[in-house]
Amino acid sequence: MTSTRTKLTGSLTVVAIVLGFMIGLQYKQQLSSHLGGIVLSSVDQEEQAKLENQLTALKQANGNAQSDLAKITGELSAYEQQTAGNNASLQHLQQALQDERILAGMTPVEGPGVTVTLMDGIATGPNVEKYLTHDWDVRSVVNELFTAGAEAISINGYRVVATSGIYCTGPVVKVNDHRIGAPFTIAAIGDPQALKSALQTQGGILDALRSRGISVSQPQIQQVIHMSAYTGTITAASITGS
Repeated sequence: MTSTRTKLTGSLTVVAIVLGFMIGLQYKQQLSSHLGGIVLSSVDQEEQAKLENQLTALKQANGNAQSDLAKITGELSAYEQQTAGNNASLQHLQQALQDERILAGMTPVEGPGVTVTLMDGIATGPNVEKYLTHDWDVRSVVNELFTAGAEAISINGYRVVATSGIYCTGPVVKVNDHRIGAPFTIAAIGDPQALKSALQTQGGILDALRSRGISVSQPQIQQVIHMSAYTGTITAASITGS
């Protein structure tokens, strides 16, 4: 981009110089024509021929200058088209960078999507752990949403990314170093219908959780979800906890 702008500036400078040169040539032509009229009555034939030769040379130089100007104008047009292309490429790269920042959780984002809430179930037997919502339950839902095309996800308002740590610490789940307890409201921004369909797949993740006794709400489509940026530190830890 900088090289193109430099060439463009240089071309504009050359155009200005050529135009100035042409104006000077036109002035000299008019002056020579005027002198030629005087010479006819006051100088000999040799001097007249000399002036006519100078006039011819000036006309030739003017023609060359016009050719140079036409060439530079063509180059200038080419540079303008190249610059426009670079601007389009730059805009494309900027948009791609913005999309990557959104996926990386580096910027706040808003848009349509879905929400779903996981809650501890009511124990009906001695195995109480079976009815608690664990870190792997939350990770499974998050993974399902990412797989379905979610652009951004949060848990109880905390933005998560592909490298977020989601794991149990005693009776609570730790998300990006934030200790949170049930219920866990998971919000996902993306194509609402695609995300909802992925969660409601027969025999899918939500059905598996319900069959174990976990209380799970029906996925709800939201027209606008506001999500803050990721506040944790990007590490090598994956969302699977490995």
